[in-house]
Amino acid sequence: MQAVTTQVSTKYQVVIPKLVREALGIHPHDSMLFVISGDTVIVRPQPASLTTALRGLHAELWPETAAWLEEERSAWE
Repeated sequence: MQAVTTQVSTKYQVVIPKLVREALGIHPHDSMLFVISGDTVIVRPQPASLTTALRGLHAELWPETAAWLEEERSAWE
């Protein structure tokens, strides 16, 4: 893990350091996503599709979805 600092301008703008741009693959005109949780902010490139980016999120909470889905489908018949 690396920590990189930068300053906020009088217009509240921030220059993204080269190390961060390269690590995230950021290019000019890319949109950025800010995820805020309490006093923590995660900055990442905005995915082209939020649906695709979130697919599988928390999949560990429902490990038997295939079996459940099959059971539900069979109940419809």
